[in-house]
Amino acid sequence: MSSVSYQSLISSALEEASISIVRVDERSFPGEKWFVVWVDEQSLVTAQSLAGSIEQALNDVSDVVNQSVAVTFRPHRTEEKKAADEESHGPLSGPKMDQLIQLLEARSRTSDALPSLKYMEDPRASLAAVGASRHHLVYGRRGVGKTALLLEAKRSAEREGHVTAWVNAHTVRRLGVASAFLAIAEVALNSLIQHAGSSQGESYTRVKESNARLARLRSEGPMSDSALGEMVAELNRSLRAVLREGLVRLYLYIDDFYLFPQDAQPHLLDCVAGMLRDCDGWIKVASIERLTRPFEPSSRIGIEVPHDASKIDLDVTLEYPGSTQRFLESVLSNYTATAGLAKPSSIAKSAALGRLVLASGGVPRDYLNLFASSIVAARSRPKAREIGREDVADSAGRAARSKRRDLEQDVSSDSAVSLTAALDTLAAEVRGAGYTYFRVDVSQKSHSFYELLGQLVDLRFAHLIQSTLSDQHRPGVKYEVYILDLSQFADVRLKRGLSILDLRDGKWSFRVSGTAGTQKPLPGTLLRDELRRSPVIDLEQLAVKAAERAEDS
Repeated sequence: MSSVSYQSLISSALEEASISIVRVDERSFPGEKWFVVWVDEQSLVTAQSLAGSIEQALNDVSDVVNQSVAVTFRPHRTEEKKAADEESHGPLSGPKMDQLIQLLEARSRTSDALPSLKYMEDPRASLAAVGASRHHLVYGRRGVGKTALLLEAKRSAEREGHVTAWVNAHTVRRLGVASAFLAIAEVALNSLIQHAGSSQGESYTRVKESNARLARLRSEGPMSDSALGEMVAELNRSLRAVLREGLVRLYLYIDDFYLFPQDAQPHLLDCVAGMLRDCDGWIKVASIERLTRPFEPSSRIGIEVPHDASKIDLDVTLEYPGSTQRFLESVLSNYTATAGLAKPSSIAKSAALGRLVLASGGVPRDYLNLFASSIVAARSRPKAREIGREDVADSAGRAARSKRRDLEQDVSSDSAVSLTAALDTLAAEVRGAGYTYFRVDVSQKSHSFYELLGQLVDLRFAHLIQSTLSDQHRPGVKYEVYILDLSQFADVRLKRGLSILDLRDGKWSFRVSGTAGTQKPLPGTLLRDELRRSPVIDLEQLAVKAAERAEDS
């Protein structure tokens, strides 16, 4: 039955209850078709009471095999406030600004159920690359755009008629390797079976039989290693008959892979790759690199870069602030336009937009969330007409608590204690030296604390701003330069004499807190000279102090 006929039945059922439809949105998923029906908000409760009977009628007339039809209702609100009334509350108030805040908070985090408002290709990523017939590991910090990239690749694959399967590792993080693999394999096989439709081909029959056996094994509980190996081999035999070049291609997307226990990650990837060996089937994994272990060299288990898979790195942090700011503002412009507002520069001062880039570390999700909370912060100031630099600082300070929660969620409890101690020690050391930025001697990269520093960067508590800085007086000595996240010094912004780096229009500038007339741009060599004046943090001393702090906590 066509979607027009479906909508006609929905409309007829609601008209009998004197309910008018504003619009109907249709969404299709494997095995399901959903209709989102918008009605006047006064009629919402009555419409919801009719959902069951409407679904029954739609399913009775549906001629699509193995597909259920579901209906949900949403309220349509008419805006009654006049422009003059909006203006009386200030330019940062009104329904359009409220809608912008809601959009930013709801759509800044993407998922398979709630994709990006509009995908903007990040210059750091390549959609064409991730769509290739190749296993891929897509690395990046939380919120940098890994999920958005995979979702866009998934949509492109579906438009080309390929089969796609989506799994978030959060759903299998508490399972053992065997159970997690069976759960992932079942998602992949279900997608293939859905794609097959009513086909009775022998190859698809074998896939269905393997899927039935897989389901039985899942219900029977823990598996031995030998039973798991047999299941991987059986699935591979079944899939090789279907996943052939020019016939059927499968893309299996695994999001947030770093949530699966790190010591078990190679084994899980080994099973998934084994299932798809010599098939036209490809794994696309999104993860945080320092929390990911795709390959175990001693046992040769897992997938190895570059032999078995290619790596796509979305982490460029703040090394190229100009291009980062342009990209982030282009993403934000989609949200302001959707809410019926002008471009971001009409809502935030230039200095505030630059500080947003700094506060977010170039991470799109953090940028969008901080913009929303900065609007709320600005509203608390009487007659505020734009977001100011201090509104962003206030929002960054409040965001520190949620970042700490991320830290506790992303790593084990023991690691969380070590990382928290490392963060507090590092921040105290850098601020105590009178700076917000610091250098690390690259000769200390092998030190154990360097790994902790890398994890703090992944968790957005510090940001790399220059990967190579030579020593002016010692040939051959080189440094990496980092800046503390704004959340780590927003609470001390009134301290006099603190050397601070800021961003404005994608360019670095310098100022000393609490001292008027110290603001100055840092073009070219001036930035290099200023970075050379920053403190060099000795990782050995920092490790000792952090260990003492962890013991006291």
